[in-house]
Amino acid sequence: MKLVFILFDSLNRHLLSPYGGQINTPNFKRLSEKSQTFNKHYVGSLPCMPARRDMHTGRLSFLHRSWGPLEPFDNSFPEILFKNNVYSHLVSDHYHYWEDGGLTYHNRYDSYEFIRGQEGDAWKAMVQPPWERLKEKYDSNQLS
Repeated sequence: MKLVFILFDSLNRHLLSPYGGQINTPNFKRLSEKSQTFNKHYVGSLPCMPARRDMHTGRLSFLHRSWGPLEPFDNSFPEILFKNNVYSHLVSDHYHYWEDGGLTYHNRYDSYEFIRGQEGDAWKAMVQPPWERLKEKYDSNQLS
């Protein structure tokens, strides 16, 4: 069995071609043609670490646990995969996995690596870019 679980929280899906975006994103297009692409997602717990706890354990944690590590009694999907001889690897720009208080998520995977993401970046993403305001400022060839 092969499983690739891809989660982006630093990416504006409105710009990707599989979601109707005008920017040419051939790798995302090819990936969407060979996989399941979700158009709607409802989160049970917010913000970031409680939501990740929900995804790791498959149960809502908002009412009994807010920010914090996975507990020894938590069943985490990377551990379940490991018990079924499925290798798991985490690549993340989410530094809270390594931060004190958020630990024990990344070490449930067989291997992991951290890539600096936008949280440490001075540039901030816009969920819905103000296209009309941008069109007034820039040449139309510069906008998608």
